[in-house]
Amino acid sequence: MPYLVREHLYIGNIGDAAEVLQHGSNEITHILSILSSASISFFSEWRSELSIPTKEIRKEYVGYSENADAITDETKSSSTPKKLLYSLEYAGKDLKFIRMAAPLRDMENENLLDSLDVCLDFIEESRKEGSVLVHCFAGVSRSAAIIAAYLMKTEQLSQEDAIESLRQSCEFVCPNDGFLDQLKMFEEMGFKVDHASTVYKRFHLKVLGPLSHFSLFISDYYYLFLNYYRR
Repeated sequence: MPYLVREHLYIGNIGDAAEVLQHGSNEITHILSILSSASISFFSEWRSELSIPTKEIRKEYVGYSENADAITDETKSSSTPKKLLYSLEYAGKDLKFIRMAAPLRDMENENLLDSLDVCLDFIEESRKEGSVLVHCFAGVSRSAAIIAAYLMKTEQLSQEDAIESLRQSCEFVCPNDGFLDQLKMFEEMGFKVDHASTVYKRFHLKVLGPLSHFSLFISDYYYLFLNYYRR
């Protein structure tokens, strides 16, 4: 059973999401799935008897987006998406739910920050239109990290206060240490993901390693070069 965190905002696990998608809900209208795979087939892999209908709205990749209503084989072959940022679809009973799925593993080195903007925007819009269930597999780490970030941004809470507030609704939430570190960075950046900040750049270097370090080095000097010749 999902836990109510704030008005029109719930946290739960994959079982809660499956129940809503299969049998409907009087409260929930939107679902944010934070699982290792964005595909609805993940539910069938979890429980083979589950078959959840979907209709794609769109997918967005890092550096490339595609519209479900206007995609051709040519555009697919001419583009090489690096990473799926999220998928959006109608899902569940009578296709009446709007489901966003953002692929994210429950690992300390997983990049949570780059998923925050789209997830927090989806939560905000969903609460205006109805109620949203945010879920991961166990309802403990990934979904908790996303909702904590949402509370931090909307209520100007510190990372610690957001987690503590969330635990008042669902006492067993526990984002992994890597996510906690990234939530602290989110706080240091002023409750936004600022790609130009030193905090974010250091994080990106840590995630992508030496190649990223070299790329940023070249990029920074490229912009210095441009600015010099614009004077």
